[in-house]
Amino acid sequence: MSDLEICLADNSYDLKQCLEIRNTVFVLEKGVPKEIEVDEYDCLNKSCDHFLIKYKGNAVGTIRCFYISGNAIKIQRFCFLKEYRKLGLGKAVMEYIENYYGKRGMTQMMLDAKYEVYGFYEKCGYKRVSDIFMEAGIAHVKMMKY
Repeated sequence: MSDLEICLADNSYDLKQCLEIRNTVFVLEKGVPKEIEVDEYDCLNKSCDHFLIKYKGNAVGTIRCFYISGNAIKIQRFCFLKEYRKLGLGKAVMEYIENYYGKRGMTQMMLDAKYEVYGFYEKCGYKRVSDIFMEAGIAHVKMMKY
């Protein structure tokens, strides 16, 4: 996808764009309370990486990846603005993230998927490893890929 750009948010401007997209999707659209959606990891530090997703030059999505252990990453806060969903961008981003961390020695990827979209992650090769649980009032399942 030549119009897709995924960049590590390594400055305050890019991080601000990531947080604005998350606010639009999770807080305004999905109704997640802001005090739950934003946490102590929403800064530029070594605990996690934030990626800004651009399509045709526009900031359209974001994904946060949290370092769990020496070889494991937890994918979090993955979202796109509504008008950029269903364009095939999500699968391309997942492939990019897996490749990015694979080159850094990460062998295990995990995430808590919203139950309504866990089929997307199955298509990306993730396996469901939990029963349904509630988080921020939304049904989720744990998923992993080795």
